[in-house]
Amino acid sequence: MEKSNLQFTIYNLLFTIFLAFTLFAVPALAQDPQPDVDLDAVNVVARQMNCPTCQSLNLADCRTQTCNQWKEQIGDLLASGMSEEDVLDWYVTRYGTEVLQEPPKRGVGLYVWILPIIGFLVGAGWLAYILKKWSGNQPEAAVVEIDASTGAIDESDDYLRQVEQDLQDL
Repeated sequence: MEKSNLQFTIYNLLFTIFLAFTLFAVPALAQDPQPDVDLDAVNVVARQMNCPTCQSLNLADCRTQTCNQWKEQIGDLLASGMSEEDVLDWYVTRYGTEVLQEPPKRGVGLYVWILPIIGFLVGAGWLAYILKKWSGNQPEAAVVEIDASTGAIDESDDYLRQVEQDLQDL
């Protein structure tokens, strides 16, 4: 009897394991199949967008729950037939241009692209003006006139007169 009792216990254990695996497989089969979404296409769009919770981090690199939901939503929009530009426009209409990594090159966003260039050109022009002004302020070389016959120095220059006097005092 002992042998049949052991066999019964082993069969019950195997049946329990089989039943547990079957029960865990049912929820996986009940899920909706994921649409055929190219993850590379989702990441291309996500790299052009800001994370809604983290500052200065693109959506593709962020691992927050919100970003994961947005990436799933991007995948759904792409699977529904929208293009990358359509998806970006969809987010801009709902959340504004702050959702984009780069400001648009139209409207007010155009100033963000043009002002640094104008600032650089104005700064370079100012620097060139200052350098030219500084180079024009060089002291003039003193012209010393020496009388050839006597070897005397024309003492019309105050500086030279002071130098001559200091040399004689030595």
